Amino acid sequence: MNKMITINGRRIGIDYSPYVIAEMSANHNGDIDNAYKIIDMAKAAGADAIKMQTYTPDTLTIDCDLPDFQLTDGLWAGRSLYQLYQEAYTPWEWHKPLFDYAKK
Repeated sequence: MNKMITINGRRIGIDYSPYVIAEMSANHNGDIDNAYKIIDMAKAAGADAIKMQTYTPDTLTIDCDLPDFQLTDGLWAGRSLYQLYQEAYTPWEWHKPLFDYAKK
């Protein structure tokens, strides 16, 4: 049974090329210009779409100093999860401009 779906006019299925979705995450470092560059780089690398994660620190964790909420190793050692998410989130206001840019 040959199943096929269409996304944005692009056929996806066993008889078609893979549909590649790139992940932006928080690689933009809080700078929307970096987010635009990530979209450009994803397209240049062959991605068909880009996935954004949007959250705030309050939607992921609590502002807590207990050990379970502290990072002890790596680049962010000594910081809390809440502090990390404060710097790493994609603001809700960016959705429309980034979506519009990516559609181009």
